[in-house]
Amino acid sequence: MATRRKGSPENTRTTLQNRLARMEGQMAALRRMIEGSTDWKKMLVLAAAIEGAVDQVTADLFEKYLESLNGGTKLGEDARKALDLVLRRL
Repeated sequence: MATRRKGSPENTRTTLQNRLARMEGQMAALRRMIEGSTDWKKMLVLAAAIEGAVDQVTADLFEKYLESLNGGTKLGEDARKALDLVLRRL
């Protein structure tokens, strides 16, 4: 799992929006490959990249949700480790 970025909600929003835009491009590329390619290995690699990006978006959203339950306070190191453990099991 990628290291989480610290920063303001605006920075988090920008990071999430950029990641979603990248995922949209990857999904469009995968759709084009499915329509006209027989390179299944490349398609699998691209699908795995999309899955990893979705997982990271989910992790970032979950982290922000937990922070909102904690009055907007950043998660401590123990809470962050627990979050990583839970997300690895999903």
